[in-house]
Amino acid sequence: MEIGDWKSAGSVAPLYAELRQLGLETNLAELDAFGFTVVPPEKVGPPEFYQAVREALERTMVRRYGEDGLAVERWTNVNDIQRFMLWEDPVFEKLSYNPAGLGLAQYLLGTDCVLSLCAAWVKGPGEVRTGIHGDYLDPAIQAQPEKVINCNMHFMLTNYSKDDGAISFVPGSHKWRRQITPAEAEKWKDEAVPVEAPAGSMVVWGNHTWHGSYPKKTPGLRMTLQCEYMRRRHQPEEAYRETVTQEALDRNPIRFAGLMDVYSLFPFGKNDWDLDRLADAEPGAKGGQSITQYRSLFDMEPANGRTTIRPRYDYMNHDGKMTSQRNQERTEMRKAREQRKEPAI
Repeated sequence: MEIGDWKSAGSVAPLYAELRQLGLETNLAELDAFGFTVVPPEKVGPPEFYQAVREALERTMVRRYGEDGLAVERWTNVNDIQRFMLWEDPVFEKLSYNPAGLGLAQYLLGTDCVLSLCAAWVKGPGEVRTGIHGDYLDPAIQAQPEKVINCNMHFMLTNYSKDDGAISFVPGSHKWRRQITPAEAEKWKDEAVPVEAPAGSMVVWGNHTWHGSYPKKTPGLRMTLQCEYMRRRHQPEEAYRETVTQEALDRNPIRFAGLMDVYSLFPFGKNDWDLDRLADAEPGAKGGQSITQYRSLFDMEPANGRTTIRPRYDYMNHDGKMTSQRNQERTEMRKAREQRKEPAI
């Protein structure tokens, strides 16, 4: 059917239309039916993009560990996560808003989701593996919320198969909405379905889906670049809002500022919300899932000053004004600026 500008559906309408353009309808169905999906390389990006990400990770490993950073001997019987990768190379920033990966994440989490982490996995030959688990890690809650809270995207930089130590899934487990027990983890570790896919593919899943990995039986390293997205107002795992620079915002598109959460209303200080900054923010950079706030997955134009880093607020200061008075002043300022046709700050 033809999808229109259906305000009742909010930002899902334009998002779905673009996912259809990308040919990802089957992936949406697989996420719903099985809890995970694999996007083939041709729907992720050109071979040059995959090569650029892989080479950037290789440079980073040498930078972090020295000349033997990619030596198989270093990684034998090791399956290690490399934290806080986003600022290691600008190509990792581009991966965070790859249309296929971000588009599927937005379908699960909402089009104003934020980036929670950008990490790498490096795994060598041996018996080491990741145990079967779900990513909703609150042990006090047995029945998990129905809505997906966070979504993982793994960009495979080497070929994946069971013998290559691939990630594995328990299809349908996302519908059980609970954490796995130790006995179940033992049962499923060798019965989970391994992902069989070539380098350049993506695998995407939500936090309810049980998953792990198999030991790597083949020579060489298994390498992955991971982006995890999270619903707005939940705690991200890595500090992007505090570390993003104006240069990074300028060279990336508007949606990147939204992923960095630089226009968040939270945390509160004594002076309440900064509604003036929020009102001036570009669609896609701030919260909200109305159709007017949608930013196209295909908008790759650098922001170049249209987004700004978060101000350093004095949370302990109170200016003595009522919130209603302060908001009224901000409203009048915005109206005056619009009448003068001044550009938004």
